[in-house]
Amino acid sequence: MTSLFSFLWLDDGSRFSDSQQVKKIMSPSPPSWSAEADRRFSASPLGKKVLSLLAEGSPSQRGLSEFILRDPIFVATHGIEEVARQSTISASTISRYVRDLGLSGYAEFRAAVGETVHALIAPVNKLGAELDKGSAGQGAVEASLANGLRSIEALTDPQTAHTIREVASAIKEARNVWVMGFGLSSHLAAMLTLGLQPYRDGVVNVVQYGGTEVAAGRLMNAGKGDLVIALAFPRYSADVTDLANAARRAGAGVVALTDSIASPLAAVTTTLLLAPAPHPLLPSSSLPALALIEALVSEFLISDPAHIERAGRLAAAMSAYLSSSE
Repeated sequence: MTSLFSFLWLDDGSRFSDSQQVKKIMSPSPPSWSAEADRRFSASPLGKKVLSLLAEGSPSQRGLSEFILRDPIFVATHGIEEVARQSTISASTISRYVRDLGLSGYAEFRAAVGETVHALIAPVNKLGAELDKGSAGQGAVEASLANGLRSIEALTDPQTAHTIREVASAIKEARNVWVMGFGLSSHLAAMLTLGLQPYRDGVVNVVQYGGTEVAAGRLMNAGKGDLVIALAFPRYSADVTDLANAARRAGAGVVALTDSIASPLAAVTTTLLLAPAPHPLLPSSSLPALALIEALVSEFLISDPAHIERAGRLAAAMSAYLSSSE
């Protein structure tokens, strides 16, 4: 009998198999790594060096930099052999990478990451808890639900709320709003588009039908005064980054809704809205992005009394088509 997991599709349109991902069930994601921690880690002295190698390093340096930025807690709590296994980068390459950072060896590197992470992680959690968990894991259901709760709680930092308000204001002021996501992110893009369309004109879902070629042609109309909101989560589609970059060169503002500063979208954005989206089994979780989408639509809705009036007219128009509990 074919497994359910054989039919889970990724952001780039590929599939994953049981052997690739099911083994992750018993390894819960970091419990308290938030968007704010992501920003602050990348701004730390060590994080800046890692970002530099992400942008300018060799392919292996870029791959390891992305791995570190995406899960520094794992790096801080595991030895070089386990990091090599999880990142698929050899231990010898990791050792050279560490020396390129100006450190004497992996032990010093791990300690430096641990010190930075310890200063950023939520006070109620301890780095030692990650080590103590070991293989004493949860079932898939419990792990997934607990992960969803942690991920949404991690979005409640002040900087995330501030960025959401900035994006809501940009949506209000934009000439047109272009929302774009490929693969699984296309569904999140559709949710955002449908949430905004009743309350302002000129909201376009770029990836509706016809694939990348048609989406590129549609986005050719974006330019100065427009706002492009691009969404991408692991595994990333290269198309969304290329098209967002083209829109930015054409003069449009670009908001990236993505999971990490290591995301390819982060390099082409004018505003970065982070939704860290780890998952113990799947390539990423959709819940953090959906939570930010709901918060963004809510903020946009209350930002102008005219939106409230339009909401009333929408409710009146829809009332004839809705079932009644009476």
